[in-house]
Amino acid sequence: MSEVNVIDWHVNPFRADRWYAIWMPALRRAPSFGATSYSLTRAEDDHLHFVQTTIWESRADFDRFWASDEIARAREEALDLYNKPLLPGWHVLLAAESA
Repeated sequence: MSEVNVIDWHVNPFRADRWYAIWMPALRRAPSFGATSYSLTRAEDDHLHFVQTTIWESRADFDRFWASDEIARAREEALDLYNKPLLPGWHVLLAAESA
């Protein structure tokens, strides 16, 4: 069964573009750690709210990704750009389809 990790990023005002430039290369690395897919969405009514969704076969793979030096460095570089605390949450994938 797939494990779905969701992170709500609330970026500080006037920092969204800088945060995106730092975080997107890090998120693109998720498949190298075992993610089967990832997405990053931005709310239309609140341009400072981003939702990151990654799908994993194992939570341990996410833990490896999140704790890796590379991703820890990206989080540190972006530390002053988003609201804390940052709490990854878990969901269970019930249904999915892609074209």
